[in-house]
Amino acid sequence: MNGRYWNEKEGHNPMPSIVDLLNQFPVIASLCEQDKVDDLILSHVKIAVIMCGNLKDIPEIVNNCQSRRIHSFIYIDLIDGLSSRDGAVDFVRYFTTADGIVTTKSNQVRRAHALDLACIQRYFVFDAISQANIKKQLDSSAADAVEILPGVIPGVTKYMAKGLNKPLIVGGFVNKKKDVESAIACGATAISTSLPELWYL
Repeated sequence: MNGRYWNEKEGHNPMPSIVDLLNQFPVIASLCEQDKVDDLILSHVKIAVIMCGNLKDIPEIVNNCQSRRIHSFIYIDLIDGLSSRDGAVDFVRYFTTADGIVTTKSNQVRRAHALDLACIQRYFVFDAISQANIKKQLDSSAADAVEILPGVIPGVTKYMAKGLNKPLIVGGFVNKKKDVESAIACGATAISTSLPELWYL
């Protein structure tokens, strides 16, 4: 699943496979505040997860990303005005030109694929029990890539990455360059961070 293609006549990039994209650009910008859009479009990142805004703002934020050839994913669980229903994914498909979505919900993963949107499924690791349960779910997830939080526990990253058949993203508390390097060394394909200073790595 490569996600929907941008219109090249309008100067938009076709999205490569998500595996190739994450391998080439392992730092993902998590845009949590709209006043950081300028930082984002001036940075070195080529993948952004949009985690702020509302139905009116999202298309403009995506267009700003496209102007700098940044591939955008909408974290639909956090966008004001969207919900856990399939209609949230439909909004991204038909009213924005985003490449895909991020969600915690399996039904939205299925809907995204039906609409030819790339999808990252996010999981939260709270303790040893949740770690074991999530490990079982990762390989069976229909998402193109999976993300676990928090992402600064080397042992957890190694455990989750072992034998995984899709890209692994880690996020949460990734605050320093050494956190990025450690996560990649432990088997993560990419990291996500909301800190603009790490968007220039």
